[in-house]
Amino acid sequence: MQNNENIEAAIIQNSQFKQMVKARNRFALYLSFSVLLIYFVFIGVASFSPQILAQTLGDRVITIGMPIAALVIILSWLITGIYIYITNQHFDRIKAQLKREYQYE
Repeated sequence: MQNNENIEAAIIQNSQFKQMVKARNRFALYLSFSVLLIYFVFIGVASFSPQILAQTLGDRVITIGMPIAALVIILSWLITGIYIYITNQHFDRIKAQLKREYQYE
């Protein structure tokens, strides 16, 4: 067990690992702020200008707010999917490379 702890400490000190963690955290923060911005804009419009979202689509019963709310949810799913895809394609490859380099399982 001590051997794994030494390897883990070496990986953590590796500059490539540090760059990967920094880039991944920055990417996650950027996407998180994007989702929060989308939600807060929608809630802000609903709170301070509800008449905008209350407009009906033509002569239908459906208001503009309903498809926009669905779009907010779909965008949050897409942003989550983007995070998963980029993480799997880029960051996980770096982790796998470091594991091979340090012969860590």
